[in-house]
Amino acid sequence: MKHLFPILALALLMPACSLNQRIDRVSADIERLYSQTRLWEQLPQRTISWQQAIAMMRRQNPQLLAAQARIEHEQREELSVYTDMIPGVSYYSYFNKSLQGLTQSLSSNDIQTSLNINFYLPTLTRLPYEVYSAKASAYAAIKAKEGKEQELISKLYTAVRMRDLRRRQLAHDKKSNAAAAGENLPTAPDFGAENNDLEYWKQISTLLGDTTARWNILPSSMPTFRWSHYSKKLQRLSELMVCQHALKLEQARLAQYGVAMDYLPTINTGMYSPSLFSSSGGTYSGTFLDMDDTTLNLSLSYALDTKLDNWYTYKDNKARYEQVNRDVVRSLLEHKQKMTLLRRSMNEYFTWRSYMQKRMDFIKNSPSDNPTDFLERAQELHRMQSELLSQEEKVIESEAALVLEYGLE
Repeated sequence: MKHLFPILALALLMPACSLNQRIDRVSADIERLYSQTRLWEQLPQRTISWQQAIAMMRRQNPQLLAAQARIEHEQREELSVYTDMIPGVSYYSYFNKSLQGLTQSLSSNDIQTSLNINFYLPTLTRLPYEVYSAKASAYAAIKAKEGKEQELISKLYTAVRMRDLRRRQLAHDKKSNAAAAGENLPTAPDFGAENNDLEYWKQISTLLGDTTARWNILPSSMPTFRWSHYSKKLQRLSELMVCQHALKLEQARLAQYGVAMDYLPTINTGMYSPSLFSSSGGTYSGTFLDMDDTTLNLSLSYALDTKLDNWYTYKDNKARYEQVNRDVVRSLLEHKQKMTLLRRSMNEYFTWRSYMQKRMDFIKNSPSDNPTDFLERAQELHRMQSELLSQEEKVIESEAALVLEYGLE
C-alpha cells in the first residue's frame, strides 16, 4: 500500500512521456509510406469489367462511405428515440480513509458502493414528433446515398465512354494520315494523349477509391445505352427526383410543425430507485422498485409565449415552407424544359446518325470508275466518320445526364 502514490503518479505521467515517442513512430510510418508511394506511371495496369468497377466503387468510394456512415448515424438517432426510454443503471463507489490508515490493509468497510436505476420517459407531447422526425432523417440519408451513387455512376460512364471515343478518334486519325502519306512514317510522341491517360487514371482511381493500380474498364462490358428505353422514361420524373423534392417539402413542413409543438404543454415522467444495490461498511442491501424506495416524478408545465418568439419563428418557418413550394414548382418547370430540349436533341442526333451510316454504306458499296473517284470517295468517308466521332463526343454528355436522372440499365 505504501507504493500506491508512486504508482498513481507514474500512471498519470506516462501519457505525457509517451507522446513524443508516439509522434515519432507515426512520423516514421508516414515517411516510410511516402517513400513506398509510386507515381502513376509506375503503377501496374489492371483491366476490369464494368460490373467489377461498380462493385469496387460501392465498396470503397469515399463519398459513398461517408453517405453510408451518415445513414448509420441517422439510424442510430432513430433507434435512440426508443432506447432513451430504457431504464438507466449507474454505479457509484466511494473510498474514505485517513492518510495514517493508508499504511494498513484495506477492508470492505473502507469502500462504499451503490447501484442505482433511473427511468425517464421523454416528453409525451413531443414523442410522436420525435419518432416521425427521426424516421424522416434516416430515410433522407438513404435517398441521399442513392442520389450520390447515381451521380458517381454517371461520372464513371462519362469517363469510360470519353476514353473509348478518344482512342477511336486517334486510331481514325492515324489511319487517315498513313493513307495520305502512302507509307508508314515515324510519328512524334503524342504527349497530349499521355496527359489524357494520366487524367483518366486519376479520375477512375478517385471514383473507385483505389490508387494501387492504373485501372482500365472494358468499354465492351458496359451496358448498352438504348435511346428507345430512355425516350419513354423522359415523359415522367425519375422516382429519385420525385422523392428528393418531396423530402425538401417535408423538411420545411417539419420545421414549421416543430415550432407549433412548443405551444403544447410539457409532460415529463421519471422514476428513480436510489438503492437498487448498495454496500456500506461491509453491509449489503438492495431493492428493486420497492414501493417505499422508488420515487415517481410527474411534471406538467406550460410556458406562455409572451414575447412572441415562438410565433415569429413559426411565421418565418411558414414563409420558408411557402418559398420551398415555389422553388420546387420552378425547379420542375426548368427540369421539364431541359428534358424536352434533351429529347429533341437526342432524336435529331439519332436521326442524323442513321442517315450518315446509310450514306456511308451506300458510298462503300458503290463501284468506282477511276482512281480519282475512288480517292474522293475515301476522303468523303473519312470526313463523314470524323463528323460522326465529333458528334458522338457531344452526345455523351446527354447520355450522362440521362444516366444521372434514371440510372444505367
